[in-house]
Amino acid sequence: MATAGRTLLWIGLGGIVGTATGEILARLLPANGFTRFLTASVPLGTSHPLTLDVRVLELTFGALLRLNLLGLAGAVIVLVAHFRKS
Repeated sequence: MATAGRTLLWIGLGGIVGTATGEILARLLPANGFTRFLTASVPLGTSHPLTLDVRVLELTFGALLRLNLLGLAGAVIVLVAHFRKS
């Protein structure tokens, strides 16, 4: 049985591979409505990082996740393959 941490790792890796594939395809294929649809992303997170300055130490917090259709497809494909193997 797969642990939750390992499953989340696989989902994340699938999303990264799917997003990278989408970016490569967007550069190789001609720009049209279909490629814009596949590579359009929705940003989730902070657009401006939060900075905490306490004179001695400065901490910066921020995260941005860009979701797109191919990233979602990659995550689903890897997740299905992962559970079929187990």
